[in-house]
Amino acid sequence: MGQRIINNMSQIKPLNWVDYIWLYGIPTLLNLIACRVVIPYLKKISSLPIEIIYFLSVGGLVLVPMFFGAIYLVKREIENVTLNSLLKRMRIKRMSVRDWVWTVLGFVSLSLASFLIAKVLMPKFNLYATPFFFKNMPLDDAHMWILYVWPIFFFFNIFGEEFLWRGYILPRQELFHKKWAWLFHGIFWAIWHFPMGLDLVIAAIPIFFILPAIVQIRKNTTIAIVIHAVFGGFGFLILSFGGVH
Repeated sequence: MGQRIINNMSQIKPLNWVDYIWLYGIPTLLNLIACRVVIPYLKKISSLPIEIIYFLSVGGLVLVPMFFGAIYLVKREIENVTLNSLLKRMRIKRMSVRDWVWTVLGFVSLSLASFLIAKVLMPKFNLYATPFFFKNMPLDDAHMWILYVWPIFFFFNIFGEEFLWRGYILPRQELFHKKWAWLFHGIFWAIWHFPMGLDLVIAAIPIFFILPAIVQIRKNTTIAIVIHAVFGGFGFLILSFGGVH
């Protein structure tokens, strides 16, 4: 089963290129199937809003397995499985004052950069950041009920990604790529998003690299959970209520 983590985080087994194939390849394949096969099929045979179809397809086929898969992989690495040992392995811990400073500065910088890319740069090339599965945005009265379903998807979106990408994979990448782990992490995280559309990937470039860089520096996955949740949640609500045109 490989090296185990007991109390020393340095005992994490480094990632290798074979691990890349399945740790990134399987989630990316599932995302491709969900976005390019399941969503079009469900859209054809049902009258559900495409946002709900997206929640069901990507949520059920991709994010839920990532959430439980990350927990399973972490449990395989530790001997005495407790909630505390799981959180410790995924580096989910309390935020210090310095962590909060990095969180705020990181969020502001990546949000500003994403806004400039989406609203200034992309329109010059007839590219628009709103993904294909958010066609009913902003929500009218007939679709406002989508907001009541979204929190379930949102939970698995944030924790499914953060548990696997930053909690399980990034610490192993740091042992493999050393100071360049954030770069490789960002590239493969972006590749995972490609089935959702090139426009979305371009607009999200700042978060793909700024977020893992901060987590690598601070060694605290909680930072990623906070930034990802606020960035993703705020963005969805802005789209839903028509705050950005």
